[in-house]
Amino acid sequence: MKCNVIKQFSRKGVSQLPGTVIEIPEDIFPKLSGYVQPIATADTYPSDWRPEFKVWLTPEGDLRSTGVCDDLAGEIVRLTADDMELQAKLLRLHDGRYSPPYWINTIRQWRERARVLFEVEGLGLHEANWQAAGEMHLRAFADELMLKEPPK
Repeated sequence: MKCNVIKQFSRKGVSQLPGTVIEIPEDIFPKLSGYVQPIATADTYPSDWRPEFKVWLTPEGDLRSTGVCDDLAGEIVRLTADDMELQAKLLRLHDGRYSPPYWINTIRQWRERARVLFEVEGLGLHEANWQAAGEMHLRAFADELMLKEPPK
């Protein structure tokens, strides 16, 4: 089993330093308790296991997360709702849809969604563009997309 050394010890005349990854037989592991920590592998967990997702902003405006998230863009929008400049920066940095070379494809998808909202759903042009931008987390790029919030 693979283990991470957490406290220095000697094994077979070789000193094992903290931070070293070693392979040991499973029957030896209990004897090294306190000196090594097992490294989890994919077969250690059930197939449907997912680490708990947490996301937060540091005081400097950096994004930190743990676990698996299905919609990181949505979490970024939620955390930065009052700072559109930071929102745009984080979306571009952490989600490939908002930066080249995929940005042009995202714009095409936004235009298509807005067209559907306009032609099929019957929204006005400005409302359709604004709603599509909201659905695709694009409101932080309103200036770039020449969008304005429609009057209420």
